[in-house]
Amino acid sequence: MAYSKAPLFDPISYQQSFWSKALAHPARITILDHLLQHGITPFYILAKKIPLARSTVSQHLRFLRQSGLIESFDKYPHTYYQLNHKACKDLARRLEALNHSFSGDNTQDPTINAMQG
Repeated sequence: MAYSKAPLFDPISYQQSFWSKALAHPARITILDHLLQHGITPFYILAKKIPLARSTVSQHLRFLRQSGLIESFDKYPHTYYQLNHKACKDLARRLEALNHSFSGDNTQDPTINAMQG
C-alpha cells in the first residue's frame, strides 16, 4: 500500500503545502476574505455567501480548519468560524519572504534577458 512521503519534509514546508492547497480554490479564498472583513461568522452566513451546496461549503471549511487557517466553535444552535490570526500571520510572513526572494535583481540571468527580448 502506498503512503504519502510529504511528512518526511521539514515541518515548515509541510505546513506550507497545506496553506497552498487552502488558497487553491476560490470558495476558500472567499471564506478567508469574508472572515478577515467580518470576523466571527456562523456557518449559515458563509453558506449563503458561497454559490455552492451547503455540504460543499462544509468540506471547504473543514479543509481550512485542517490547514490551520481558521478555527471553529459551537454555540447552540450554530457553528461559528474565525480566522486563526497566528497561522494567517505566519502565512503572510512566509509569502513575504518568498516575494523578497523572487523580486531580486534578475538582470544577470540570461534566461530572463532572453525572454524580455
